[in-house]
Amino acid sequence: MYRALVQQREMIAPATGSRHLRQHPPRAAIRLPWGSWGANGDSSMWLSEHTAWTWERLWPLEQSFWDVAPNSIAAPAARPVLAQAARELLLAQSSDWQFIISTGAAADYAEQRIRQHCTDAEELIAALAAGNDSQLESAQRRAEELGQRDQLFPNVIPAIAAALGGSRSLVVG
Repeated sequence: MYRALVQQREMIAPATGSRHLRQHPPRAAIRLPWGSWGANGDSSMWLSEHTAWTWERLWPLEQSFWDVAPNSIAAPAARPVLAQAARELLLAQSSDWQFIISTGAAADYAEQRIRQHCTDAEELIAALAAGNDSQLESAQRRAEELGQRDQLFPNVIPAIAAALGGSRSLVVG
């Protein structure tokens, strides 16, 4: 194949997707059906009677996170707690947990991990919502411990600021 391509070099030209579409506009639209790479080609690996409890816990947790985020991001002492709450929420939201639960391969592990991350996020968010110094200090210590455990997303605060519609420069630098 490569030898044939070399012999026909003048027929081959690099192009970006947008350039190709400008030169060759689509003649018809297609409608792709919803699908998934999971079993059955649908969402049953992620949402079923075995995993519904995870979503019932995650949805209000995410809402409570965004409820405390604006005031917490505005308070420098609360930012490390908010950052760790975001990390725990992101870890809890990993679709791998529902996938593992559905396969049954290590369902107990996945259930334990999602519960752990949800509980950790709930505790940090509750401390932020309480707004008192004593709970915030305790939450700061807990956030540091949890940060040592997982060590990921070190720069999550600018992303939270951007999601809130604020300037990333409010919290960077």
